[in-house]
Amino acid sequence: MHDYTLIILAGGRGSRVGGADKGLLEVDGKPLIAHLLEHLAPRPQRVVISANRNQALYRQWADQVVEDLRPDFPGPMAGLEAAFQACEGLCLCLPCDLLQPPASMAADLLAKAAIGHVCVAQDPIRRQPLCLSLHAQHWRTSLTDYLDNGGRSAYGWLETLAVQPVAVGTPLQNLNHAQRLTNSPAP
Repeated sequence: MHDYTLIILAGGRGSRVGGADKGLLEVDGKPLIAHLLEHLAPRPQRVVISANRNQALYRQWADQVVEDLRPDFPGPMAGLEAAFQACEGLCLCLPCDLLQPPASMAADLLAKAAIGHVCVAQDPIRRQPLCLSLHAQHWRTSLTDYLDNGGRSAYGWLETLAVQPVAVGTPLQNLNHAQRLTNSPAP
């Protein structure tokens, strides 16, 4: 059993899905964020969602909803920065468009977490920089400094850190494009 906070990044512009709020887009009649939470094991003690729109809708799935501390949708690292302000201890970060995480991915990331490094999922194709586990308070300053110095890329931030890759046996399926999605937000 892991005592951890789940951080879900759902604060983007949705530019690849026509400007829609991606976490609320539906697949098979259910919002992406609900699919993610339904398929996640082990269950988190707490859920923090980074969302820059529709915060009231996201509250049904979260203990806390945060928005970027920086203007103009500067990217997922700004969402992670905002979430870090609401988190202590062990955290698992996942993007809202990860429809169905592999069964053991969360447990594997959490099991390898330590204060001195960030664990990042590595599927057979590539590093998945938004699927990570870490101790939030240890990395707050690093991320804020990275953003203050003009950094925006998850890959770029990770290059400055001690990273522990965690193997994921199958390619992750992120829904970054409009196929299979509808533009109707969940009630």
